[in-house]
Amino acid sequence: MTSPAPAPKIPQLWVPLPSGIHPGWREIDERSAVWLDRFGLYSDRAQRERLMRISVGEITSRGAPAGRPAALQWTSDFLMWLFAFDDEFCDEGPVAASPDATLLIITKLQRIVEVPWAAPADDSYSAALRELRLRLDHLTTPVQTARWAASFRAYLQGQIWMAANSAHGRIPSLSDHLAVRLDSSGVKIFSTLSEIIHGYDLPAADYERHDIRGFVEVFASIIGWSNDLISYHKERQRSQDSFGNIIDLIAYERKCSLDEAVSETAMMHTRAMTLYLRLRDQILRDAGSELRRWITDCDSWIRADYDWSLTTSRYVNPEDPADLPAGSAASPFREREADHPLPIPSVAWWWTLLKDQ
Repeated sequence: MTSPAPAPKIPQLWVPLPSGIHPGWREIDERSAVWLDRFGLYSDRAQRERLMRISVGEITSRGAPAGRPAALQWTSDFLMWLFAFDDEFCDEGPVAASPDATLLIITKLQRIVEVPWAAPADDSYSAALRELRLRLDHLTTPVQTARWAASFRAYLQGQIWMAANSAHGRIPSLSDHLAVRLDSSGVKIFSTLSEIIHGYDLPAADYERHDIRGFVEVFASIIGWSNDLISYHKERQRSQDSFGNIIDLIAYERKCSLDEAVSETAMMHTRAMTLYLRLRDQILRDAGSELRRWITDCDSWIRADYDWSLTTSRYVNPEDPADLPAGSAASPFREREADHPLPIPSVAWWWTLLKDQ
């Protein structure tokens, strides 16, 4: 039997953003573990233990170091739901390769998001989501709830596309994959959480601007591409989708080695980070107080996900440790290329948002 190829070396990424954490993160994490047990969001004891160790309270508290306690707890519980659902229905379970089964589940969950007081919840994931959705109404304004619901529905819809690809053995183009993964990864949801956690509304006139929409896509891609690199060891062992990760797609499309694909992904991350910083400074020049606060919160989520990902047992996996770097790189990866648009149709438009070219 041929031994699997050794895992590629994951480099340090350049994340020049401040790091922080809410002091009550351990208590938040403990309460989310109790919440997980309350609904039984796991298929067996081994999966329960994996979820208990991932520290959702830590990533939540890094994303909002000064957040409201009740809203932080809701966010931690919601992220626990996302991780559990992702493992059981999107990456590792039998439903992941069945678009029909995925559609039936998602239709039920979308109804709960819309009218939780009237929607059926006849399984553990539906019951847990309904409890989260009902709690949300006590924490948010209708605007905050609507924005979270829209991003969450987009995440659910993206799972159908992923399941259809898996079922038919279809390998998407890198450009198509990057566009759909903006939603199917669930990362866009992070851009809606700060308003919930801190209790402010980003004005619609700001939220719907083209440059803000592009900024959200860059934000989501930075987190998503970083996650694809750091989670590669875990996905390689447990995911059923051979091409759900940018590294495998680059290796396939470019006909290159995994190490070369990792290098390409790290370079893409650097270009996106450089663009993010330029767009952020451009937007801040005439931003109102709520938009300024939201931009700062986006900074926190990017750094939160990176810091958490390097140490969480979800990716480090104590039983079969991943070889991950420590901390942020001091300078950009392949700096000379960092300021150029990526030659990928679905994302190249981000660079047209820059006014000082």
